[in-house]
Amino acid sequence: MKKIMNTPESYVMDMCRGIALAHPELEFVEKYKIVKKKEINADKVTLISGGGSGHEPAHAGFVGTGMLDAAVCGDVFASPSQVQIYNALKLTASDKGTLMIIKNYSGDCMNFNGAGADATEDEGLNIERVFVNDDVAVQGSSYTNDDYVVGRRGVAGTVFVHKIAGAAAQQGKDLKEVKRVAQKTIDNLASIGFALSSCTPPAKGTPIFDLAEDKMEFGVGIHGEPGKSTDDYVTADEVAEKMVHLLADNAVIHLKKGDEIAVIVNGFGASPLSELYILNNSVRKLTDKMGFVTYKTLVGNYMTSLDMAGASVTFLKLDDELKALLDYPVNTPALTWGAADDEAQAAVDAVRALAKAMGVANLPEHHAAKKKEDKAAAKQENAVYEVKGKPVYGEKLNTAAMVEIVDKMADVIIENEVPFCDADKMGDGDFGMSIAKGFKQLKADWASRKKGNIGEFLVSCSEIIKEYCGGASGPIWGSAFKYAGKAAGNKEEVDLAGLAEIMQAANTGVYETGKRSFGKGAVVGDKTLVDALKPCADALEAAAKAGDKMKAGLDKGAKAAVAGAEATKTVVAKLGRAGTVGEKSIGYPDAGAYGLGVIFTELAKFIGGKIK
Repeated sequence: MKKIMNTPESYVMDMCRGIALAHPELEFVEKYKIVKKKEINADKVTLISGGGSGHEPAHAGFVGTGMLDAAVCGDVFASPSQVQIYNALKLTASDKGTLMIIKNYSGDCMNFNGAGADATEDEGLNIERVFVNDDVAVQGSSYTNDDYVVGRRGVAGTVFVHKIAGAAAQQGKDLKEVKRVAQKTIDNLASIGFALSSCTPPAKGTPIFDLAEDKMEFGVGIHGEPGKSTDDYVTADEVAEKMVHLLADNAVIHLKKGDEIAVIVNGFGASPLSELYILNNSVRKLTDKMGFVTYKTLVGNYMTSLDMAGASVTFLKLDDELKALLDYPVNTPALTWGAADDEAQAAVDAVRALAKAMGVANLPEHHAAKKKEDKAAAKQENAVYEVKGKPVYGEKLNTAAMVEIVDKMADVIIENEVPFCDADKMGDGDFGMSIAKGFKQLKADWASRKKGNIGEFLVSCSEIIKEYCGGASGPIWGSAFKYAGKAAGNKEEVDLAGLAEIMQAANTGVYETGKRSFGKGAVVGDKTLVDALKPCADALEAAAKAGDKMKAGLDKGAKAAVAGAEATKTVVAKLGRAGTVGEKSIGYPDAGAYGLGVIFTELAKFIGGKIK
């Protein structure tokens, strides 16, 4: 792998710094990886979006006048954390409220929903949300059924939502009205994509999937994952024929002769602009033949997938209202048209004048008027907590032992970062990186975790995990630790039955997190980490009731987890990102379930080796 980068770990930070340096009207809030306008207009509705990085120019490239006020940047292909989004909401709060524009992925939905709920409850902010789901790849597939709750993915059509909602906000419309036009845009969107190659995430170092020279993936998303089907490679005219008919004939936008449309021919990162224009030519020949009126066309990279070769096509069905909002002036790094932008130009001029007066090339990252940190909070954050006593391993495990066990768990996760990414064949290949990042941070902040008792320790761990584990892993694993900690309470030691109770509570945490975001929590058979977590908890509970010793019970729990993970090979994913590939997920284990099988096996060996 050869990429223009320093390290995989610094990839997103370095990129965001570069964006801010190139566009002085923007600033990069490094602590929370937020790219935002330097000046937030308190008299207009604020628009916030974001997601995993690797899709540039989305989303930071669309921060500016007439589009977004802030973009929250996750790691590559991983949702930003709830903590990042929460702080973006606070930093950009306006008198007219905030609209969050969320792509319909599990991690994004969970983290944005959680942050919005917290900001409303804690800060009294007025927040609304819309979910972009323009990808029609899964429509009518053999795995669509009443239990299928993943839903259509948000892809390149999100750019139109940013643009139209941004125009409405810039015109001074209220939050209810801005949300209405955003949802109207979503209701008239359809997108479909194809890939000629996979992509190579920086942390993984190898492509997510292999594709023969004479094949192409049809119906792909934006995370490097496989598509709905693997088809024979065909010409631009032939693939355009399939795409245009699918977009026009689907049940979403009901196109008919005479309808006006806006089109995005979007590159995934590696296909040159010449090829995108060739595809646009093929698409336009068909739309003209079918009697659709093409009002506006965008050709280029707008929502990429790192270095994937391929493209997507988006149709937006227009009426007079949407046309006017689409045409409204916009000024962002990645999209600019219309009259000169007084607000953006004034901000740029002010920044340059101040920089010149200060005699420096670049201004400091934050405003001089930035609020001072609360000293008491800073002191609390820097506190060091020592565990009481020495670890005790036997038929009961004390707090010090649990601290060692979680430390060992972190080591296992970090050691398996690449294998866990490799196991994520039906997702976007970032599972190992996502959880390893959180547990690396947990070890770095080890001294700041409270260790007074088992419950306090696990809840304290959940705070780091929720913030630093990427994508859906943050809320899922964070909730598992939080619920486990609450179940443990103020206990300073637990027996096998107590461990079973903690594991059952962790499973409940995962279930409730899914239910809050999607109306349905994961259960065994949905092909998620619950397929390993729940059997492990049940096996521990049964072993405790049978009077098994600690070591024997842990072995049974680990074997149940491994068996549960293995069983996921035979089922179609109903939840999680693998749900979007349906029957293609058969034959592969769920990455989360597989990971838990490895983790529990190693922990059982570790604890067993300590028991004399």
